[in-house]
Amino acid sequence: MTSKFSLISPLTKFRRGAYYWIFLVALALAACITASAQEAATAPESQQPTAPKEKIIGGYVVHQSVDLGGHIAEHSGSDPMYATLINIHSGARILDQSLTLRAVDPAHAIFFDQLSSMSYGYGGDPINVTYLNMSKGRIYDFRGSYRRYRQYFDYDLLANPLIPPNSSPFVPILSSPHLFNTLRQITDLNLTLAPLSKVSVRFGYIHNINQGPSYSSVHVGTDALLYQNWRNSTDTWTGSVDWKPDPKTTFSYDQFVTHYKGDTSWDLAGLNYVLSNGTPVSLGVEVSSVWGTPCSAPFNPDGTVNPTCNAFLAYTRFAPTRTLFPTEQARFQTAAIHNFTLNGRLLYNGSNSTLANYNEYFSGWSSRGSQRASLETGDARVQRVNVNGDIAAVWQITPKISASDVYDFWYFRIPGINSFTSTSYTGTSMLQPPGAATTSTTTDYQALNQKTQANTFAMAWDVTSRASLSVGYRYRSRIITDSAGDNIPIHENWGLFGAALRPTPELRINLNFDGMYADNAFTRIDPRQIQHYRVRATYNPHPWLSVSGAVNIYNARDNVATVNHIEHNRDYSFGASIIPSEKWSLDMNYSYNSVYSTTIECFPSTPPPPEAVPAQPVCVSAGTPWQTNGYYNQPTQFGSIGFTFAPVKRVQAKAGYRMSDVNGNSEIINVRQVPGSLQSQYQSPYAGLAVLMAPSWTWKADYNYYSYGEGTPIGPTLPRSFRGNVYTLGVNYAF
Repeated sequence: MTSKFSLISPLTKFRRGAYYWIFLVALALAACITASAQEAATAPESQQPTAPKEKIIGGYVVHQSVDLGGHIAEHSGSDPMYATLINIHSGARILDQSLTLRAVDPAHAIFFDQLSSMSYGYGGDPINVTYLNMSKGRIYDFRGSYRRYRQYFDYDLLANPLIPPNSSPFVPILSSPHLFNTLRQITDLNLTLAPLSKVSVRFGYIHNINQGPSYSSVHVGTDALLYQNWRNSTDTWTGSVDWKPDPKTTFSYDQFVTHYKGDTSWDLAGLNYVLSNGTPVSLGVEVSSVWGTPCSAPFNPDGTVNPTCNAFLAYTRFAPTRTLFPTEQARFQTAAIHNFTLNGRLLYNGSNSTLANYNEYFSGWSSRGSQRASLETGDARVQRVNVNGDIAAVWQITPKISASDVYDFWYFRIPGINSFTSTSYTGTSMLQPPGAATTSTTTDYQALNQKTQANTFAMAWDVTSRASLSVGYRYRSRIITDSAGDNIPIHENWGLFGAALRPTPELRINLNFDGMYADNAFTRIDPRQIQHYRVRATYNPHPWLSVSGAVNIYNARDNVATVNHIEHNRDYSFGASIIPSEKWSLDMNYSYNSVYSTTIECFPSTPPPPEAVPAQPVCVSAGTPWQTNGYYNQPTQFGSIGFTFAPVKRVQAKAGYRMSDVNGNSEIINVRQVPGSLQSQYQSPYAGLAVLMAPSWTWKADYNYYSYGEGTPIGPTLPRSFRGNVYTLGVNYAF
C-alpha cells in the first residue's frame, strides 16, 4: 500500500541534508565575502551602509528583491504525519522574489505604468505562488496568479477498520485506506479595460485542476482497497460590463460560465494473496478471525485463499462526469438620492450535469447470493435551475438615525433521472468461471426544490459620539419540496441587536446578538433555536501598547424528543502587542475554543457498544434497536508569543513559540477506537536572524521546530507522533 506513495528514507535525507549544508554555507560565505569586499572598497570600516538609491531602468523606477537559499530538514517519528502537516524537505529554493516597476513619466510609458510581481516556494516547497499585476492608466488593469499546492494526507485512523490484535493472523492496516497525495494547480487571470471610464469591461479566466494518486474502498462482500486516480478540473470564464453614469451610481452585468470535468477512476489494489491455482486475490482491509471477516476460514492449510471466501479478483469503476454552469447576474448600486442609498442584484443559473458511460465491474466472490461477478452500466442527468436576488436600501432619516431594509429571494429546483443496467453472474467458487447471468434495468427520478424568502429590517442610532445602537428583525421562510411532492415549510424569526461603545478614546467595544426560533427543521442537525453572541474590544492605553479581546459564543439546538440535537461553538481570545521602539517588540496571543454537539443516533449492532441503550420505538420499528447520544467535545487551546529584537541597524532577530492543545473526546462505538487528534498537542518554536552585510545584501537564517503528539493509546496501527527541525538559510539581494 505504500509503494505508490513512498517517502525518502531517513538515511537518504541525512546525506542530502549534509550536501545542502555545505552548499548553503558556501553560498552564504561567498555572499559575505563579496559584500565585505564591496564595502571595504567604498567606505571606511566604521561607516554604516547607506540606503540604496532608486534605480531607473528604461524609464521605470525599479525595486527588486530576491531571496535565494534552501532548507535543511530532518525529522523523526511518523513520516506520513510529518508529510501531512509539514511536508517540507531539504533542498535549494527560491524563498521569495518581488519586482516592482513604476513609470517615471506615465505619459511616455508604452505598455504599462506599473508592474508588480511576487513569488515564493519554488524548488520543492508544497506551496508555490506567483502573482503578476500590470496596469496602464485608463487603458487596462491586469491581475494574474498561479498557485500550486501539494496535498498529502495520511492520518492512519481515517477509514481504518482497526483490526483486533487478537486476530489470527493479525493483519493491521498501517496507513489510511483513504490516503491521498494530490496536486492542485490554480491559474487566475483578470483583465479590466478602461477601468476609470464610465463604461469598463472585465474579462476573467480561472483554471483549477486537482489530480494525483489516492486510495479509496468499496464493499462487495468485503471492503476492498482501491487505487483512486484522482483527476477533476474546472474552467471558469467571466465577462462583465460596468456602467457608471455618475460618480455615485454603477450598473453591472456579469456572465460566468463554469465547466467541470470529473475523470477520476478506480482500480483494485491490495492483491496480496493467491488462490490455489496461483491467481492473485484481495481479501480486503478487514481480515479478522475475531469478526469472521471476510469469512470464517479465509485460508487453506497451504496458505492459499479459500475460493468461496468474500474476496476480489478484479474491480474497476469509471464515472466520467461533465457539468456546465452558465450564470448571468445584473447588479446596481446608487447613492444619487440625497440621504438614500440603494443596491440590488439578480442572478440566474441553469446548470446541467451528465454522467455518461458509467461502468463498474466486479470479479471475485460475494457469499450474499453466491455472486461471482457483476457489471453495472448506465447514465444519469441532473439539472439545477437557480434564481436568487436581493435588494437593499438605507435611509439616513436624521444625522444620527438611519433605517435599512434588505429583501433576499432564493429559489432552486434540482430534477434528476438515472438509468442503470445491472448484470449479476452466479457461481460456485473463484476457481470456476462465472455462471448464469441475471440482468435488470432500473430507472429512478429524484427532485428537490426550495424557495426561500427573507426580509431584514434594522434601525441604527448614534446616541452620542461614544455610543451607537442598532436593533433589527428578520423573517425567513423556506418551503422545501421533495420528489414525492411533500412540502416541508420552515419559518424563522430573528431578533438582532448591536452596540458600538467608546467609553474613552483608548477603549472601543462592539457587541452583537442574533437570536432565532424556527418552527421546523429539514435535517436532524438543522437548528430550531440559535443564540449567537459576539463581543470585541480593543484598548490602547499607550502608543506602544495595544490590547484586544474577543468572545464569540454560538448555541444551537433542535430539541425534538427523537432528535435532541444540541451544539455550541464558543471562542475566547486575547492578544497584546508591545512596540516601545524600533529596537524590540513583543506579541502575545491566546485563545480557547470549545466545539460540542450531541444528537440521538440509532443503529443496529451485535453486540451493542458499551454506551448504547435500547432505542425509542420509532427507531426499533426501523430496524435500529440501539441508541447513543452522538457525543462530541473538542476543547482547543492555542497560544503564541513572538519577540523581535534589533540591537543595531545591521541586525534583526526574532524568536517565538506557538502551540495548540486539544483535550477532547467523542462517543466510542468501535471498542478499539482511540481519541487520536482529539487528544493531541502541536507546538512550533521558531527563531530567525537577518544581518545586513552591505547595501542591498542581507544574510538570513531561520529555524522552525515542529512537534506533534497524541497522549493516548495509538490503537492497532502505527504511531502518529513526530518531531522535526527545519533550518532555512538564504541570501537576500534588494535594490
